Amino acid sequence: MELIAHGRAADVYDLGDGTVLRRYRTARHVEHEARLMQWLHDSGYPVPRVDRGEGPDLVMERVEGPTMLADLGRRPWGLLTQARLLADLQHALGELTAPDWLLCSNGVPDGSSVLHLDLHPDNVILSPRGPVVIDWTNASRGPEGYDAAMSYVLLSTSEVSRWDQRLGRILFVRRFARRRGVMIDEHVEAAARKRIVDPNVTGRERKAIQALLDRHRRRHR
Repeated sequence: MELIAHGRAADVYDLGDGTVLRRYRTARHVEHEARLMQWLHDSGYPVPRVDRGEGPDLVMERVEGPTMLADLGRRPWGLLTQARLLADLQHALGELTAPDWLLCSNGVPDGSSVLHLDLHPDNVILSPRGPVVIDWTNASRGPEGYDAAMSYVLLSTSEVSRWDQRLGRILFVRRFARRRGVMIDEHVEAAARKRIVDPNVTGRERKAIQALLDRHRRRHR
């Protein structure tokens, strides 16, 4: 197996037969995630086809193409178009009524939509057949606006180093937020509180989330 990606919680290997293996480095069970991805695939939402999922291992279709993040690195002039695409992918997901067996995650308000809860440019592959959304580890049911708010928090507080990346992020977030509308504001505090206690969040990101929370609270006193 060839290691082709190394994330914060899992490694991805090419199995050489048109599929990839995503293996978590923790004692996580993927059966629920695999079931949701298959349900989404059957519903026509753009996700990789799942072959099998057991224990920490998820085997699924290999989707060719760059991530949206990689594409933005090569073609930054497309950031407004990509921000609109990300918002539209999320809205299409929120239009789906969650199956009965998809429960609300801890800290997520009750609702009937399917939520990704980690939707950002590195989790969208721009394949020849169109965009494909990956990494459904955090998926939950809940209100559509909560998913929008979580992406807003992620996009606004992720670590970037170069000044041009920081400027690009500002423009991307503004377009995304305008496309998603006022529903972000309703849920941003709850989303930030959930995100800030995530063990995968870095120290810098945690400080940025707290700063975002403080600004939000000042505006709504």
